[in-house]
Amino acid sequence: MVIGFLFALGPWGIELSVIVLLFTSMAWAIFFGVLGAIRGIPTNVAESAKSFGLTGWRYIRHVVLPAIAPAVVSGANLAWCDGWFFMIAAEYIQYHGNVVKPPSGGLGYLLAKTAYEFKDMNVAIILLVFITFIVVYFNTLTWHRLMERASTGTFKPVFRMDLSGVGKLGMARATSWLHFGRLHWPRSFSIAAQRLRKYSRIEKIIAAVLALAAVFFVLYQVFGQFPTLTMIHAGFRQPPANELVNLPWLTLLTMGRLGIAYGISLAAAIGMGVLAAEHKRFAAIFFPLYDIGQGVPILALFPVISLGLGQLLGNPRVALELTCIIMLVLDMIWYMFLNIVSAVKNIPTEINEVGQLLGFKGFKRISHIVIPSILPAIVTGSILSWGTGWNTIIFAEYLPSTEPTIPPVSIPGIGSLLDKAGYEYGNTVVLVFMLGIIAAIVLLMEGLVWRRLLRKFEKYHVEV
Repeated sequence: MVIGFLFALGPWGIELSVIVLLFTSMAWAIFFGVLGAIRGIPTNVAESAKSFGLTGWRYIRHVVLPAIAPAVVSGANLAWCDGWFFMIAAEYIQYHGNVVKPPSGGLGYLLAKTAYEFKDMNVAIILLVFITFIVVYFNTLTWHRLMERASTGTFKPVFRMDLSGVGKLGMARATSWLHFGRLHWPRSFSIAAQRLRKYSRIEKIIAAVLALAAVFFVLYQVFGQFPTLTMIHAGFRQPPANELVNLPWLTLLTMGRLGIAYGISLAAAIGMGVLAAEHKRFAAIFFPLYDIGQGVPILALFPVISLGLGQLLGNPRVALELTCIIMLVLDMIWYMFLNIVSAVKNIPTEINEVGQLLGFKGFKRISHIVIPSILPAIVTGSILSWGTGWNTIIFAEYLPSTEPTIPPVSIPGIGSLLDKAGYEYGNTVVLVFMLGIIAAIVLLMEGLVWRRLLRKFEKYHVEV
């Protein structure tokens, strides 16, 4: 779609492409936050509202909106900061060796040009400091105050769970959650099928025609004509299509990097989230660091970190491998951190008092009270972290070069293969094919992993 806008609408298409790229990086934080908040509305609250005749808009106004207010604000904060994170990638688009910039320019384009083309790290650092000041100042004036206001008036929870918690979560239970003896359609597919049945045949046909028209419009603008089987076959014979034979291995390498970064991010987010939620001094120190870490466009530091590690280690590929993990951790950790902080703060005081009476201290308290209470928040944050990780891996596995004499540096993975198809060869056929592969992997993980975990951990949520 972005490529179609670039080719079809000229300067306006470039601006629209930037907006689409920023939207894809920002929208999901709010969406999943609202989804989790709606699913967390206690059943007795919903039943009480219906018994008082609150239906339709009145139910939304008096029950749903107050319940999702904290999630909307925290999700908007994450989305705003994530937009700054991906700003450099959205305003500095590379395709087939050419750089496309928005006609109006922007801080992201200026920062990318300074880092990638001129390699002037002094000016790049000045721009980073300036952007950091904007993010921190705006967060202090708006998001922090809105989060404090939104947190008032929320439901007072009474915890409903077995205090054995994680103490009884063994490997047998964990493996039973993800057993594949009987494969079922993901619940999201079933819900989608039920909703589709509510529409008439004519409405379904109109929606399908509009979707196909949009796809053919993009393809026509890219190729100058509708792609034929001959053109598609020719695309699969041109570089980097020869690397598709290694697609399973490349997928495992990319998933491995995402898994390592996710494990590091999860461990750090749990530790820092619990400390920030329960110790005001730590929170006073750490939240400004959170504003900086989440808001600074870390992609601008990508060439600096990679080149610095390359000089230190003497091996550019090993340096890029480490840089890739660092970039993923810096991007994935914040979603889980903010979700965990909110969940720890919402642990009912009654449960903490019961834990003190039972002598739960230190690790025993963490394993029996804290972790079971934040399991839904961990899963929701994990979904967001993996989603933004897929955005980052496309940039982190490939270090482009703006000089013809210096070849780009890449590490094996589906992210770098997609970059080669777009940056180096302009092979739209392979590019679209790789996007389909990534979308299929994301959907499979959503249906086979995250949906199951969300259903299993629903019993640990709080109710009034």
